[in-house]
Amino acid sequence: MIRMHCLAPLALIVVSPAWAQSLPPAPPASQDAQPSPEEVARDAKLGAAIQAVEAGKAAEATAILEPLLAEYEKLYAGEKRKIYCAHNPAQALFYIAGASAAKQDAIAIDPGWCTALWGRGFALIDLGQIDAAVPFLERAVALSPSHAHYLSELGYAYQAQKKWQLSHDLYSRAAAAAEGEQGDQRKRSLRRAWFGMGYDLIELGRLDEAEKLLNRCLELFPDDQKIKNELKYIRDQRAKKS
Repeated sequence: MIRMHCLAPLALIVVSPAWAQSLPPAPPASQDAQPSPEEVARDAKLGAAIQAVEAGKAAEATAILEPLLAEYEKLYAGEKRKIYCAHNPAQALFYIAGASAAKQDAIAIDPGWCTALWGRGFALIDLGQIDAAVPFLERAVALSPSHAHYLSELGYAYQAQKKWQLSHDLYSRAAAAAEGEQGDQRKRSLRRAWFGMGYDLIELGRLDEAEKLLNRCLELFPDDQKIKNELKYIRDQRAKKS
């Protein structure tokens, strides 16, 4: 039986699109232009939606995000190049370089669209609608495939569906992405990814691998009771088999 754990605290920050002026062009703004009134309005809606998500007001967030996502779909409907959401210039360059190596035309846009997709998925998870949340999180990951937070969120959704191997694979990607982060954010992202992987490995019966990952989590956060509980669960399972 799955030992459900709580959603991780929100760690996603809505990033200002100002840095995006240095990226390859994305409609509708030019590289030199200030944000248009439409962009400012979308950012305001997105900020209100994320505040609602953080406050646990899933229905309120959904009411904002549904039309906002329709706006993003319409905005980029005519774009023929591969679209990536980038949360900083380094991530943008990484995506564009990868696309170039694969001989693909691509653009990197500011993270608003992905943030909205993530927010919609998170709100649905908060409402207990896991199956409905998954397509939104999958789309966020498709648009921002190296963003640790989105990867872990999708890993959690698959975990709730008891798709242990799929969940493990997403958390593994999240851990790899987290290695590129800095400071406390890196520690939090690695803890979430490794914990998720460990949880899945327990369910897959791979207790030794799970224990190693959970001990790595404990090195980062020695007082984390959830990690200690999972390690105790492993010891209990071994005792039952002895």
